[in-house]
This record gives sequence, C-alpha cells and structure tokens, in this order.
Amino acid sequence: MKRTLILALALLGLYLPFATAFDEASPMPQVEEPEKKVIALPFMIQCTPVAADQMLEQLYGELGFLEGDAQVFKPDMTTATGKLRMFVNPDEPRSYTIMIEFGPELHCMVMSGESIGPMVQGDSI
Repeated sequence: MKRTLILALALLGLYLPFATAFDEASPMPQVEEPEKKVIALPFMIQCTPVAADQMLEQLYGELGFLEGDAQVFKPDMTTATGKLRMFVNPDEPRSYTIMIEFGPELHCMVMSGESIGPMVQGDSI
C-alpha cells in the first residue's frame, strides 16, 4: 500500500508540470481533401525537468545547432507550443537529438539518431 501511494505521488509529480505546460489549445488544421487522411501515430516523448545540453555534449559530443518555435500535437489533436532545440555531433557517427522545451522545467526528447547530413549537396543549396 505504501509503495503504491509513493508511486502514485511520483507519477502525479511528473504529470502536473506537463499538464500545466499546455494551457493554450490550438485545433489541428483540417485536411481539404478527405481522401488524403492524416494518421495520428501514438509516439512517446520522454521528458525531464533538467535541460540536456551538458549531457548531450559530454556523452555524445552533440552541440547546440538550431533553435526555434515549435508545436507538437497532443492526443486530443490540439497543439502544444514550445522551443525546438537541435543538437548535432559534426563528427562520426554524426549523431543528433531534437528536443522540445515547454518552459524552464520541462525538456522533452522528440527524436535522436545518427548519420545526419544535408538533404541536398553541392551548389543548389
């Protein structure tokens, strides 16, 4: 019983900052052509109250690369607005991490991977 109560309080502590970060609700835009449906995939985004900047640099050699305003869709198909931050290791294995931050205490990893590079090579950039 005590263990269950502690677990419930811990989960509530993780949920409350996340829930309050989404005060503004923007509806998802409607598709003009119904035959071209938008499919919502139930991805998981991991969040922490601590910024990952130092950890990404120390463990993966990833440095801050891009920053900008961003939105992600919530399960109710409204959006949550935050700050996108991309970290890149310019050396092999050319790893990267994309974060979205909802205020100073909610930092969420959207995706990470390797072998990042430009989509277009040469003079056409």
